[in-house]
Amino acid sequence: MRGATHITLAALATALLLAPVPKALAATPKLNLKLKNGTEIEQRKKDQIEHLAQQYDLKKFTKTRDIEIDSNAMNHSIPVLTLNAGFLNDDDLALSAYVHEQAHWIFKDRLPFANRQLEADLEQLVPRMPYQWPQGDGGPLTSYYHLAVCMLEWQAMEDLVGAERARKVIDWKKSDHYTAIYAAVIEHRAELERLLRQREVKF
Repeated sequence: MRGATHITLAALATALLLAPVPKALAATPKLNLKLKNGTEIEQRKKDQIEHLAQQYDLKKFTKTRDIEIDSNAMNHSIPVLTLNAGFLNDDDLALSAYVHEQAHWIFKDRLPFANRQLEADLEQLVPRMPYQWPQGDGGPLTSYYHLAVCMLEWQAMEDLVGAERARKVIDWKKSDHYTAIYAAVIEHRAELERLLRQREVKF
């Protein structure tokens, strides 16, 4: 009887060690979310981001905690990370927008010459990539940086929601905006990941 009890307790301890960490224990740092216009739709976006921050551990993917929500703006990363009210009915797309803009801050903190080296590598990998909207972001240099940003976004989404849901997000974006950029990221994923490792670019 004593041996059976010992086995049961050992099995219980093993199960507790292997159990996933509850979502409620997500370690996302406290976000400083501000509304630009104080509208109802901006409040809904704030609620969505706070919900995602509780549902997922975003600590690794949060480079700036200061976030402004502006329903009249396009999503952008600097000088203040700004999110519009898009994707209120799709948490995966909303999450991808969050990590995408956070990824830009990785390059903000790198030395300029390191970014120039990376840009040259990216241009060599995907020469003559279209950069006019919606194939690119409208600028040749920034469109090449977006190859790295979108790759980091894809990796982050895989970590957060799994490979299948992450690929669904990337495929949707490829058909909506940055179409040449996301297509190149899909086609050259292995080379991009190798390049980012070599240049030590990561969340």
